[in-house]
Amino acid sequence: MGSPEEVTFGQLLYGGIAFMLLAGGGLLAFLMVYQKRLLQQQLRLRTVEAAHQQELLLAQQELLVAVIAAQEGEREYIGQELHDGIGSTLSTAKLLLYRLGKNPSPEEFTRLLALIQEVMTNAVQEVRGISHSLYPAVLARFGLAEAIQHLTDVCNETGKVPITLTLGYYQSLDLARELALYRICQELVANALRHARGATRLAVRLGQEGTVLRLEVEDDGCGFRPPPPLPSAGGSPASFGNGLRNIAVRVRMLHACMHHGPETGPGTRITIELSVAAPHP
Repeated sequence: MGSPEEVTFGQLLYGGIAFMLLAGGGLLAFLMVYQKRLLQQQLRLRTVEAAHQQELLLAQQELLVAVIAAQEGEREYIGQELHDGIGSTLSTAKLLLYRLGKNPSPEEFTRLLALIQEVMTNAVQEVRGISHSLYPAVLARFGLAEAIQHLTDVCNETGKVPITLTLGYYQSLDLARELALYRICQELVANALRHARGATRLAVRLGQEGTVLRLEVEDDGCGFRPPPPLPSAGGSPASFGNGLRNIAVRVRMLHACMHHGPETGPGTRITIELSVAAPHP
């Protein structure tokens, strides 16, 4: 039998080994639990990220569908303008030329020639109007402010509703965004002139306050209830006009906001707000 010192040392040794084994087992168990929780957390993060990517993809697909629908609506409008406007004008000119070839009297010849000149002048004006609608040259040459000024001047020449313009736009954007804003303004003005029954004035305002660029079109007509900003997946595009759908698509492409007012009383005010870079001091 060993001495008491040897017995005590053996007990301490075995106790230390047992403690180390227990500590190692506990550490191993902790690492396994920690690793499992870490894997679960990574799995949750990947699930959330995958869901977010799916939402972004669906949003992009929805926007793409809306853009295509808006483009088709614009093509339909242009086709109708060509058919009803230029097509009928040229048909009239062809009929007059046919009558001119039947050896009319000198008086009839002079009258027909004057009519043909008038018809062809109208055709040239219609072509210029459609060309400007497709791509305003003023915008590319002189910028958004001058293009909207030209738009309001042309509309005022029609004498339908007087339009006032207030400009506070001094910092130019890139051409793509300026073109989108111009199209929005063009659609809003056209809608007001077509649908604002009883309107006696139309105001267009374009100005920048800090980092916010604001486009506003307001009339004092009958007012209207705005449709949803974009058609739902199951909705029918025919439930609201192509013009308003095009506006909503362009607002979304610009990452802008559209507000409708006033809440009470007659008239309509549409405001487009777009975040832009702060102006240089």
